[in-house]
Amino acid sequence: MPEYRVVSIIDNQPTFTKPLTAILGDLQVGGGIKTLSPLEYITAQQRAWFKGILLPALAKDTGDSVEYWETQLKLAVLPDDFRLTAIAHGKRVIHTIPSITILGKRKMNQLIEGSVQHLRECPEYGDQFQWVTLPDKELAS
Repeated sequence: MPEYRVVSIIDNQPTFTKPLTAILGDLQVGGGIKTLSPLEYITAQQRAWFKGILLPALAKDTGDSVEYWETQLKLAVLPDDFRLTAIAHGKRVIHTIPSITILGKRKMNQLIEGSVQHLRECPEYGDQFQWVTLPDKELAS
């Protein structure tokens, strides 16, 4: 799903990196448009980088699942925000931790920066994750 950031406001109208008519031309029946405040947009971009770039890259590099890495990093970086919770389901108990959607911009930034630092500096991993870097706008496509 493409996203278009408002780059300026001219004559009370937003401008994007792509003409609005082209953006609207991409719409399909049953689809929709969602607007985000600047803070919501930044937080959505942070989540997209974490879940769409970092976690899949770790999974590909190690063979472990995206879910494994998400859980490892949440618990290593923000353990107070991601406390393990037990939920009774029938006769079974399922353990879960909250989604990253509970985090605002500041906390999401802490998760991103802390994850990169943890992967690069944790003695358990050695030099395995020196390729992990913070998001770079220059590399974004």
